Amino acid sequence: MHSFMNIKKSAEISREFWDVTDRAGLFDIVVAGLGEGRHRAVADGREFVNMSSYSYLGLDTHPAIVRAAADAVLAEGALNTSTSRMRLRFGALRDAEDALSDLFDVEAVTVNSCAAAAWASLPLVASGIFTDGTPPLMVFDKNAHFCLNAMKPNVADEAEVTTVGHNDVEALEKLCRTHPQVAYVADGVYSTGGQAPVAELLRLQEKYGLFLFFDEAHGISTLGENGRGLVLETMGQINDRTLIITSLNKGFGASGGAVFLGPKGSRTRHDVALRNGGPLMWSQRINTAGLGAVLASVDLHRSAELGELQRRLQENIDLFDSLVDTEQRGDGLPIRFVGVGSEDATVRLAQRLLEHGFYASPIFFPIIGRGKAGLRLMFRANMSKGEIEDFGSLLKDLRDQDA
Repeated sequence: MHSFMNIKKSAEISREFWDVTDRAGLFDIVVAGLGEGRHRAVADGREFVNMSSYSYLGLDTHPAIVRAAADAVLAEGALNTSTSRMRLRFGALRDAEDALSDLFDVEAVTVNSCAAAAWASLPLVASGIFTDGTPPLMVFDKNAHFCLNAMKPNVADEAEVTTVGHNDVEALEKLCRTHPQVAYVADGVYSTGGQAPVAELLRLQEKYGLFLFFDEAHGISTLGENGRGLVLETMGQINDRTLIITSLNKGFGASGGAVFLGPKGSRTRHDVALRNGGPLMWSQRINTAGLGAVLASVDLHRSAELGELQRRLQENIDLFDSLVDTEQRGDGLPIRFVGVGSEDATVRLAQRLLEHGFYASPIFFPIIGRGKAGLRLMFRANMSKGEIEDFGSLLKDLRDQDA
């Protein structure tokens, strides 16, 4: 027991941190949206800027995407077909998957979340279906997202599972030398900052046939041509030894998640996934409004507006980097982690920031190691320079006061 997960122990350790966060008024804040990443708390009317929104390009409130979501529901007259997509599906689902496949030059299928994408695809990889019938050694990066690590018990029923240190390419290569099939499970862009060494991993793929499985929830849209993300931008094009899952409601600004099964036209993989991939077979899927939003976002990703939004995002990231030093400084990615250490001190800092009009999410165990708590910041294209400058100055002042 507990070879891979121990929910009871994790809940016991983190309970105190969550309770402190709740008492500080930083948990379950009910808000009204004001647009452009600003909110008003329903309880007291206080307005604040959300510094921890993963809508990196600000597309969650883009008028064209919001309107397309509403129009899709009105046109179809229903939110979903209320049965398995294997039996019945609206044309909007077909159109959305075709559009995603064309946009990113992949074979894409959609699910209702990135976590469901992990549930659907990781056991398939572990089974050996995609590795010539031989179950691979499943190697998880220590910092892989929780939705990936949570699948270890299921994966372990199909293949041997092990974990290596974060971005430890040397340890991974040693395993490639001693096992006929190896699959590496990692994030492309990590939710607490940083990225996978994709170029080095592709070197191992070329040399040993390493199968690569990436969660690109935080990479899609923010980087690359047509917003194809860190992994695809580095690769040039997906290959049949790589599988990518992603969110469509972060930078992409729509709803749900997707699995990129391989190169466009990989129909055998497509059919295998739909017939055996758990959530892909169930009646839960992206609803009609979300599908309308996906189609509108695809159009935007093909337009010149995407490049302009990416440029604004990069300018905002660079501006913050010029004001506040973090380990991620200069990496060009939209996530910054401001380490504090003590969980209590982290919550106090977040509480004081909120009092001054800025919400910054405190993160602690099990999201990050015990005693390594801090603030997770996520920058957006639709933040004003004044907001970033005010926040950066306030953050430094408050940290200096606590030093």
